[in-house]
Amino acid sequence: MASEDRGCCDKCAKLFIMMINIVIVIIGGAILAAGIYWQLSPTGFYKEVFNHNIFNVPIVSIVIGSLLLLVGLCGFIGACCEAMFLLKAYMGFLIVIMLVEIVVAVGCVAMKSSVESYAEDRTQELIGFYGDEDKDEADIIKETIDLIQENFECCGVYGPNDWASLNDAFKGQTNGDIVPNSCCKEANRDDETCGSKADYRTNTDINTGGCKTSMLNFVENNLLYVGITAGVIVILQIAILIMASKFRTTIEDESYENF
Repeated sequence: MASEDRGCCDKCAKLFIMMINIVIVIIGGAILAAGIYWQLSPTGFYKEVFNHNIFNVPIVSIVIGSLLLLVGLCGFIGACCEAMFLLKAYMGFLIVIMLVEIVVAVGCVAMKSSVESYAEDRTQELIGFYGDEDKDEADIIKETIDLIQENFECCGVYGPNDWASLNDAFKGQTNGDIVPNSCCKEANRDDETCGSKADYRTNTDINTGGCKTSMLNFVENNLLYVGITAGVIVILQIAILIMASKFRTTIEDESYENF
């Protein structure tokens, strides 16, 4: 049977595999580029936050991005050129990826407390680097912490007292122990002296809740959406695997007929 005589399902399967793998190649390229940028960036933020002795995020990003590129290219070229070897390799990659996802999901649940502890320690360390020109050459630490505190309407890891205890620039100033303006309530952020006009203990214009609690509440409130997204990804992977298998079978049948 010639390729032009194939049914609608076979043609749709080929088109679907090609299109979905174009997306995978784009995503893989973006992750790879981000990983390379983080690894080569001289900025203190990336070196302090993303590099870790055990879990080096830039390297992990480079590896994941490269693998996604490889998988995407195998799927796209395999479907486009109808190369059996590449299609089989692509299906093998998909199965391995699904197994890895299961292992990672179980690991995240098992290491939940360790991840939280690591995040707390690193965030507290970053608060100490806030405003330090040597550690934060491009103000990325400052901008990141400000963004978190403003979006989650929080202050410090556990509360406003973190700033005075972790960063000397906010301790014992003219008005007492102060906090950045990003700790201020939304209605008071336009006041450039909001965080420094009074000691945080008496300043009623700032948020008093810690960012750890605010972020954990945000995650818990959105677990349903995370579960739905994970379910959609799994279903999509199964659909891709089924279509790739169906398309491979079609090519094999055609080769037997031609033989």
